[in-house]
Amino acid sequence: MGTLDPNMQAPVVKFAREARHTKDDGRLASLDGIRGLGALAVFAFHGWLYTMPAPSSTNRSSIGDYAVHELRLALVSFFVLSGFLLARPWFAAALEHGRPPNLRRYARARAARVLPAYYVALAGSIALLWGLQGTPGLRLPPSGELPLFLVFGQNFSATSVLKLNPPMWSLAVEAMFYALLPLIGWLALRLPQRRRTQALVPLALLALGLLYNWTIAGRGLGLTFSKTLAAMLPYFALGMLTALLMHGRTIDMRTKRNLMALGVALVALDALMKAAAPALGLNATILFSTIRDLPSGVGFALIIAALVVAPRSRFLGGRALAAMGVISYGFYLWHVPVLLVMRGNGWLPLDPVLGSLAAFGPSLALAVLSWFAIERPALRWAARRNRQERRAARAADEARLGRSGTRGREVSGRDVGTVRT
Repeated sequence: MGTLDPNMQAPVVKFAREARHTKDDGRLASLDGIRGLGALAVFAFHGWLYTMPAPSSTNRSSIGDYAVHELRLALVSFFVLSGFLLARPWFAAALEHGRPPNLRRYARARAARVLPAYYVALAGSIALLWGLQGTPGLRLPPSGELPLFLVFGQNFSATSVLKLNPPMWSLAVEAMFYALLPLIGWLALRLPQRRRTQALVPLALLALGLLYNWTIAGRGLGLTFSKTLAAMLPYFALGMLTALLMHGRTIDMRTKRNLMALGVALVALDALMKAAAPALGLNATILFSTIRDLPSGVGFALIIAALVVAPRSRFLGGRALAAMGVISYGFYLWHVPVLLVMRGNGWLPLDPVLGSLAAFGPSLALAVLSWFAIERPALRWAARRNRQERRAARAADEARLGRSGTRGREVSGRDVGTVRT
């Protein structure tokens, strides 16, 4: 199970085609590629972490350790991408005086995307890990805290944040953003139809997030303050700003290449700064706690901006990464439980490369199963229900317009008749 199962390559190619060619959920293959690459980077980070004798991200002694540790920056791309994709229809409606997203259909789509796979992975994590107490790297919450995971509230308790299945903390943040976005969209729709004015919304969120991070910096307030939507707002705001600035615009290939190069350079520079400071013994706690990974956020926003106007990318839009992007949610949910189960049962080689290779196959298998058995059916159900509602709403509008037109003609006829007599 340490390598890719050949039997899985056929479905991988199949949903690579879905990522590149279907329009059911508006995916762009290159953006799926960003998800796929990000999921692999997070997996490599955790493969390095959980193969340590005593897992701790502060245990860095070599250049390789510092380099692999900065793969954590891939998580920033997920937040930026969410802000970009989810804000687009709201800004399109604001700029074009169009109809805003229907709240019920928006909620149904988000719930179908997140909840089924999340709850199955949560149940699986409890079933697989609860009996492995004492496994290096495994931190279990008190049983009384488990209900918090059901409502994405685990980040609000010091005894549950980053416990059980640690990557789930980011889903709690995403869920809060999903709940806040309609309010943000409502505000955007009430501002003037100018791009500069609309930009005040994401810029205000960016400033608010930086102010929050500056307020808590260096005060030792713990993870319940740093693993929150307020702390991550700058990343979502950058994605929203990208959606606004790129709406209805095109760029030439030279500009695209320049944006891509600048974005990659900013992410690399951010990684270098974060790795160099502790290695050189520099104390930049206040600065880094305030801006966090903002340079990487800007870098990912530039990359997304370049791809969205010219989505075909041989690397990011290729079959392998596009396919990985399609199953990235399940892969993200299951890879840490796989690593911990293997570690707890003595099946995980305590070498970052060999351990990662050994865990990749089971993680990929569970991600494929999650996609075909849980995620895709849920998404198709939500899309079908939303299409039905749109057709019903359209038919109701047409019927209402028809009745209005009929009444108008009747009134017009009576008025004309009156004038004639």
